[in-house]
Amino acid sequence: MQAEILSVGDEVVSGQIVDSNAAWLSQRLADLGIVVAAHAAVRDIQSEIVEAVKVAAGCSEVVIVTGGLGPTHDDLTREAVAAAAGAELALDPPSLEHVEQIFAARGIEMPASNAKQATVPRGSDVLPNATGTAAGFRVDIGAASVFVLPGVPREMKVMFEGAAVPLLPKGDGAIAVRMLKCFGMSESLISEKLAAQMELDGNPKVAFLASEGIISVKFTSRAATRAAALGLIEPELAKARSLLGDAVFGDDADTLEQVVARLLESQGRTLAVAESCTGGLVGACLTDVPGISAHFLEGVVTYSNASKTRLLGVPAELFDTAGAVSADVARGMAEGVRERSGADIGVGITGIAGPTGGSAAKPVGTVHVAVATAAHTSHRKLALRGARTVIKDRAAKHALNMVRLELRAQA
Repeated sequence: MQAEILSVGDEVVSGQIVDSNAAWLSQRLADLGIVVAAHAAVRDIQSEIVEAVKVAAGCSEVVIVTGGLGPTHDDLTREAVAAAAGAELALDPPSLEHVEQIFAARGIEMPASNAKQATVPRGSDVLPNATGTAAGFRVDIGAASVFVLPGVPREMKVMFEGAAVPLLPKGDGAIAVRMLKCFGMSESLISEKLAAQMELDGNPKVAFLASEGIISVKFTSRAATRAAALGLIEPELAKARSLLGDAVFGDDADTLEQVVARLLESQGRTLAVAESCTGGLVGACLTDVPGISAHFLEGVVTYSNASKTRLLGVPAELFDTAGAVSADVARGMAEGVRERSGADIGVGITGIAGPTGGSAAKPVGTVHVAVATAAHTSHRKLALRGARTVIKDRAAKHALNMVRLELRAQA
């Protein structure tokens, strides 16, 4: 059984918002054994929505439409899906009462236009909205079961789980998805190392997803039950982990900062960071992890040479002999922040994020990262490419990854 997801809205088509609904729905449908064959987006033009719904219903057993259920003149999904189904829109009294109660609770008179949100195609199944005003619905178009949900992500998710899932056709077995998260190894090299697994008969199927420097190796399998599907994945997952070695930093939804935080916690160690070109990005990533305060002691942004000397004790003469962007200064920053904070591990980052400031000897994207412990200081020179924000992001990830590798080596 397969499904198509259709997102409605000018803002989606134009790229003003990222279509997170389609990504979330694809994952949930896979959990339910339903393969998503296509994602599509369509403008707020009724004739185009009608055509898109008809095409999707002709190709898939399940169609999920999100967006366009608001009260304004350009919210046309109800009218379009009703037209595609050959049905009239009719007022659903319980849905209207729900909308009226929401406005009454706010002490606001309900605009007449909001009554539109309580209309559904005649003969359809109403999908109550527990968190908003717009009712959703399920209607048959040909052999397809078409579900229409709000575009607001929170409303969509609650309606899908509570009202749509019980009405979904049963999928063919179950689908399981697992991922290995990798950093520091190119996608092409990962592909070479996993060449034999890429040639499997497709169960599990292996694919790569690259996003912001992170390479995810995705394993997807089908079986009668989710447990059986996971059983097909696990041996291949273990084999890939062995082949990729230290490039694998985590599983599924793991981030580098979460993995570093877990290692710090498991070893009872502390960390401090001194940043120049990344401007506090490493510290920001770490403080996104709940409970990190027990292990991340401090972060300091020493952007000027003078601040590197004053706050970290980096010898002033290094800036003349080696330059601010150098291994010596990165080492001095890492060692200085470790000693002055009392942390077990110190990190120092200095570089040229661009777009100006580079030279033939030190082009834009030159970054030095150092990690200091009581026993030794390691260093890495990076040659990064891309816009300023990309260089900062990659430098921060490399720093976190170096801490991860240091912690693994000490385990």
